[in-house]
Amino acid sequence: MVTNLLRQVTLAIVLVFTASHSWALTLNDVVKKVESNYKNIVAFRGSFNQTATLKTLNKVQQAQGEISFKKSSELNRFRNKNEVVTKFKWQYTTPTEQEIISDGKTIWMYFPENRQVFIYDLTETFNQEVANEGQVPGNFLTSLGDLNKEFRVQWGTPTDRDGQGNFIIELVPKRPIVNVRNIFIVVSKDIMTAPSNTYPVLTSTVYDSYGNMTNIEFGNIEVLETVDETVAAKKRGWTLPDDMFTYLPPANVEIIKPPLTRSK
Repeated sequence: MVTNLLRQVTLAIVLVFTASHSWALTLNDVVKKVESNYKNIVAFRGSFNQTATLKTLNKVQQAQGEISFKKSSELNRFRNKNEVVTKFKWQYTTPTEQEIISDGKTIWMYFPENRQVFIYDLTETFNQEVANEGQVPGNFLTSLGDLNKEFRVQWGTPTDRDGQGNFIIELVPKRPIVNVRNIFIVVSKDIMTAPSNTYPVLTSTVYDSYGNMTNIEFGNIEVLETVDETVAAKKRGWTLPDDMFTYLPPANVEIIKPPLTRSK
């Protein structure tokens, strides 16, 4: 009887502690974990489903594809010091093929259907306020390592959880970003206990000032390299080659170099 009583008291204490811990979980706790995991991840690949709702045209567009992502430390010749460079490749497979590739210095956007390649020179942004993030879906994800620097971070409104209990965080740009009014990211409800190599974002939703929305759902994310296992990952060949983030436009395509849209 005493044993049963002790067991019940112990269970009660555990339940109270668990409830108190859950209740005490703050937005800062979740944000810090998101930033920590992102900083630890060096390279990953996966798939995505994209839904764009064009409110002004009353139209919904669906797309799917593959994403590859890599960070590397490279010399910034302007500042004469090593800086983290973010490289990515968005490869759309449906409904039409297209590619968005960046080596951290240049962005190439290839539209085979139109036989056009848009090229943005990111080195022109040195010492300037350039807001090109809205021109590339999901490009804001490069800020996940320091969210408070670029955004005003708050719980999602009208709710801070989705139907599965995952966290919803709203990001409001501190300075103007083209085609971006606010961003919602969904973070796994288990993120606080997830390993440091867990990619922290399940979905992202970007709204512009006209109410148009672009939602990206990430799937099959495979982390290939992390800061704490970089050497082992490279020995196993579990990383992404740098040359996949450079692009040579095919022959007989129109090359377009539009100016970057700058913040005001």
